[in-house]
Amino acid sequence: METEFIETPALKEQKTPNKYDFLREKKKVKKKAKVEKKAKEEKKEDNEEEIGFVLTPEEEAKLVKLAEYIITSWDIAVERIEVIQGGQMALVWKIHTNNGPVCLKRIHRPEKKALFSINAQNYLAEKGGRVPGILRNKNNDLFTKQGPFLFVLYDWIEGGVFDLAVDPDLEFVMKGLAEFHLWSEGYHPPEGIPVFKKLGRWPNHYIKRCQQMESWKLIAQSTPDNPFSQLYLQEIDYFIEQGRQTLDRLMQSQYVPWVEAQSANPTLCHQDYGAGNTVLGNDGKIWVIDLDTVSYDLPIRDLRKMIIPLLDTTGEWDEARFQLMMNSYESINPLTPEQKEVMYIDMLFPYEMYDIAREKFVRKTDMFAEELAQAFEYERIKEAKLNSMIKSK
Repeated sequence: METEFIETPALKEQKTPNKYDFLREKKKVKKKAKVEKKAKEEKKEDNEEEIGFVLTPEEEAKLVKLAEYIITSWDIAVERIEVIQGGQMALVWKIHTNNGPVCLKRIHRPEKKALFSINAQNYLAEKGGRVPGILRNKNNDLFTKQGPFLFVLYDWIEGGVFDLAVDPDLEFVMKGLAEFHLWSEGYHPPEGIPVFKKLGRWPNHYIKRCQQMESWKLIAQSTPDNPFSQLYLQEIDYFIEQGRQTLDRLMQSQYVPWVEAQSANPTLCHQDYGAGNTVLGNDGKIWVIDLDTVSYDLPIRDLRKMIIPLLDTTGEWDEARFQLMMNSYESINPLTPEQKEVMYIDMLFPYEMYDIAREKFVRKTDMFAEELAQAFEYERIKEAKLNSMIKSK
């Protein structure tokens, strides 16, 4: 099933201000920055590049020379090379040819994981999924290896960006996610390619995060005069227990049977899906890009990672926005009541609060007690809403 795009609004609908608007807008700005930072840090965890890296003219010239050398592995006539993205690991070039532009990319992941994602993208493209196709080199390979790095040449997708604050754009992007999950069914890597999966590993993730939140109490105790640490010590036990209860509820749900069923015919999760990795193509359809982190998992992992940050912009549960996202996704890829319950249980885990605490205690980022208080407040609001949704089923 394909999603037909009707309109991408250029202007957001204006709302009538009230006395709370200033505070809400202030928090939305802070929250947007936090979400963007979170996305950046998640990419760094997966060996993604640091966005915003500025190259000197000398560095850019060296990268052009590198691309000129690597591109000889493909049978194309190069007219001009443009550096799109440069950094310590990830590199992207726009190669202008007599047949239009193509994208040369140095994959910034360990080779075993890169091979899984490269073959996955090729499978999706050949199946008709709207992902950039991979152009084989002169040896008919999907990549060229230079030193420890793999270089891949893709179709270049021209188009525009989506604004997830605009409902029609959000609806379109959610339908695109559902399509991506459907396209991915049936992918099995070629023999000899290791499988990259998180399928069935949620319990271990919960346990690890609860242990981390417990250990961070020791760090907080070492700075007793810090307001952030004081608040953390006052409140965190409740959320550690919430995490443990979430694990118990997950194991009592249909999670394990669903994982077992998926093992035979797994779905790919993008893991970094959003406005930054989708393009409104000139054909009026949504294209999914940057598949470097794809892995086997339940599709609701991508859903949860989309929904929670987008709802947490004002400190309130936005029911209308939640329903828009779910209805859009399910119009393409419906979920059973049991599958939705598994997602609601997973959403109960205090991910947003965990991320705030990790920024403070692990990444040593300057964080204010106000930010932690807002995260605690949102987690409680989220917990109450999700519990009511689970009980009503």
